Amino acid sequence: MNAFDRLCAMMAFLLGIVLLTLGAIGLFAGCSAHFTLPPVLGVLPAFVGWGVVRAVYVAWNDRRDWDEQYSDEDVPLETPYED
Repeated sequence: MNAFDRLCAMMAFLLGIVLLTLGAIGLFAGCSAHFTLPPVLGVLPAFVGWGVVRAVYVAWNDRRDWDEQYSDEDVPLETPYED
């Protein structure tokens, strides 16, 4: 990831943390942040937040180079089905 990608990832991670916290509190008390959800549906922001946090965490920790991750050796040269 380049510097811009990391900056965007940090901002997304912070947004994910906010949504995760809002959803955890919203599960029991509901939530209101320019939208209102009843107590049981208040957990929905936590699911969105978890998706953001997990995606950023996985992308940030992926240290493999693109060329190593997707090499030509992974592509079969012949089709598995013979006519």
